[in-house]
Amino acid sequence: MGQQKVVAVYPSTNGSKTVGIPTVIQPVKDSLSALQWVQQYVISLHESTYLEASVDSIAFYKDTLRAWVHRGTSHRWSRLINGSVPEEFLYKSGYKQKFYANTRFNYKELNRLENRIIRYSENAGFPFARVFLDSIQSDSAAFSARIQYEAGPMIRMDTVTVIGTAKVKRIFLESYLNFKKGSLYNHKQVIGLDKQLKHIPYVRWMRPSEVYFVNGLAHPILYLNYRKCNQIDGFVGFQPNTTIGSSTNSRLLVTGEFNLNLKNAFNSGKEIKIQWRRFEPLSQKLKLEYLHPRILRSNIDLLLGLDLLKQDTLFLNLDRKIGLGYSLSPEVKMGVITTIKSSRSLSEQVYTSSSTLFADFNFTQYGVWAKYTTLDDIFYPLSGWDIAVQWNGGEKKWINTDQLPQNAATIPIQALQWTLDGTLEKYIRIGKKATLLQRFQGMYIQSNNLVLGDLYRVGGLKTLRGYNENNYYVSDAAIYTLEYRYFTEATSYVLLFVEQAYIRNSLNNNYTDWPIGFGTGLSFSTKAGVFQFIYALGYAKDQTLSFNLSKIHFGLSTRF
Repeated sequence: MGQQKVVAVYPSTNGSKTVGIPTVIQPVKDSLSALQWVQQYVISLHESTYLEASVDSIAFYKDTLRAWVHRGTSHRWSRLINGSVPEEFLYKSGYKQKFYANTRFNYKELNRLENRIIRYSENAGFPFARVFLDSIQSDSAAFSARIQYEAGPMIRMDTVTVIGTAKVKRIFLESYLNFKKGSLYNHKQVIGLDKQLKHIPYVRWMRPSEVYFVNGLAHPILYLNYRKCNQIDGFVGFQPNTTIGSSTNSRLLVTGEFNLNLKNAFNSGKEIKIQWRRFEPLSQKLKLEYLHPRILRSNIDLLLGLDLLKQDTLFLNLDRKIGLGYSLSPEVKMGVITTIKSSRSLSEQVYTSSSTLFADFNFTQYGVWAKYTTLDDIFYPLSGWDIAVQWNGGEKKWINTDQLPQNAATIPIQALQWTLDGTLEKYIRIGKKATLLQRFQGMYIQSNNLVLGDLYRVGGLKTLRGYNENNYYVSDAAIYTLEYRYFTEATSYVLLFVEQAYIRNSLNNNYTDWPIGFGTGLSFSTKAGVFQFIYALGYAKDQTLSFNLSKIHFGLSTRF
């Protein structure tokens, strides 16, 4: 039985057995595989319009399995007419009667039609529907039938039940999952439950969800535990004090950052973010954000934000923004945003040279954004994509133009200004404990009346390691990161990285450079939180490769 066999198929008519030249010869592994192959061969004949195909007899002869198969004639559709299928279901499934009249019979196409009707029925409140054929008539070459439909009981959604320690309000969870008590059952929505739940940072998915049907109602059961996601962290950085005319005599500049990120405020998915950064002796940045998800139980999120940047004694920027986001799927989100921007010069000298331009302005810009993520873990990913892109544009107008000197007269006071920036991350899993991160960051700004306060700031822990925080003012930049992470535990890893950047400053005679940064670091969990340490070096036109110019960043992140 375990020796290699050969299947020989012979034609059969009215049960007659003839042994001549077989129509098909197929080598197989053993006798069981031979029998399975014969069954599949008959099914393939059915799918090829030979509806009468059947096996008349089978016999083993030494190492050969002889099968006598009756093929019959090839059938054509005479007609397929609607019996009791709702017209809406037929229309949505793509049925047209002309496709089933005097055409070649296709078993697979009939099966696809039936499945499409069933799927539409399942998503319209009838998950137990049945589709079948009756009034079947078949002659020597033609096949006709009537397609029938039995709906089964109508099913409506009931409330969601959560089993576990997750701290989230049921009303918000139903809104997030697009469930509404009393709505028609939607099977596509139900089978996508777990996919949506795995994208929630403040719950830990424990096991596949279940749905119980009782008295015409569907009861979803979710198995979720609490996950620490609210975050408080701070970073302290040490770097050489290269500020000209600094009020301090210290050769070492201490920089800092504080972050507060509440992911599930009030147990209803609301997010509150507070970020403060000090990257130079007289420079600070404050960022506030509030996200209100699922406004009025809709699929729309509301975002409010405030950004304040004080750059030394040069300028003060204030951005106020409001945005709306919409979830197309658990992986894809899109939205619009409006930002009211203003800048005020803190220097008496408004315009000094082509590379240092300060001017007061107000303008409103409008933007669109999109995000796509398939990360296997939000905090410690090993595989997946994370992509974000945003475009903003608006008409900017200078104010207090009487302060501008004559050599700035060639610059238009009012001009269109737009920006495009994005981040693309790809995590590639290597074995069980390591991942390779490839990240691309791009940013571009275009306007005929740019000032220093408009430019992007590149450098430091978040953009280009190995350089001072906000070391470069750029009108456009591209940064590529290659980082290897080896996890010693589920939440602890060591890393090696290299970053190559291209930067350009259109205000400084199109100054360009290709700075590179590289280094190592580690991140490990303690009872107090997650401790991070990164050591980095950089090399560029304005920075030699020297251990004296190395950058050290360390900090503690606490999740609760």
